[in-house]
Amino acid sequence: MGTWQLFTSNSDEIEAMDTVSLQTNKFEEAHTYFRLRKNLDSNTFNKLFIVKEYVKLKTVTGEVDWWKGEATKLDDF
Repeated sequence: MGTWQLFTSNSDEIEAMDTVSLQTNKFEEAHTYFRLRKNLDSNTFNKLFIVKEYVKLKTVTGEVDWWKGEATKLDDF
């Protein structure tokens, strides 16, 4: 099972026009799905759109020692 995204080919947009989760990991099947939704022939679709597999960005969550920068002496009030 893969998640696929549709982008316009003539712009530098980084935001997907459409995202869909399909029961396939094959590019050709995802391409056909989006092409048929737009009701275009293959050549016209390829000129207008790009299909990419969605890859979730991994967030780096390291160990955070939040107390390391804190003073160990209490202020006198």
